[in-house]
Amino acid sequence: MKERRKNPRVSVSFPIECKELTQSGYFCTVSKDLSISGARIVSNDFMSKDDSLRVNINLIDSVVPLKAKVVWCKKERVPNRYSIGLEFIELTAEGKSNLARFLNKVA
Repeated sequence: MKERRKNPRVSVSFPIECKELTQSGYFCTVSKDLSISGARIVSNDFMSKDDSLRVNINLIDSVVPLKAKVVWCKKERVPNRYSIGLEFIELTAEGKSNLARFLNKVA
């Protein structure tokens, strides 16, 4: 299968806060992998393709706020658990720089 990602993903589990734009509160989850342009997270709830989220990625020494869209959602073998692929669609230059620096450290 051909790799379609623009940037390589790093397998790293870090705290992430997410909020669907249509919802009022954030939910906490973790990343399964992370790149400069996207992430895979886990959730107890199904999310539809193209849903938009506000996301805060905790990188220990900084928090990167961004907007992302769901590009896929797959049911895992564990009951009520989904893997969700996110594409980052709004990320500040400072956030992108902090994320790139972090990924270079852990890669």
